[in-house]
Amino acid sequence: MKFITIYNTIHTSEIAIIRNLLEENDIDFVLPDMATDSASGLAGLGISGMRVQVPEGQQEKAVSILKSRGFS
Repeated sequence: MKFITIYNTIHTSEIAIIRNLLEENDIDFVLPDMATDSASGLAGLGISGMRVQVPEGQQEKAVSILKSRGFS
């Protein structure tokens, strides 16, 4: 299964909101950078943010949901 990045942020509060939105709408997702963020912080590694990824087939629905809630 191929996952596509639909959102990138440095704010863990945004990640929490997006997680809830995706879970409420039965959209699968992965947060591949959460462990890295927790381990040493974004600035320490020069990472530009945490990615939210969804399966390719759910990308349009997920992006639509995020946009409707003010995430672009």
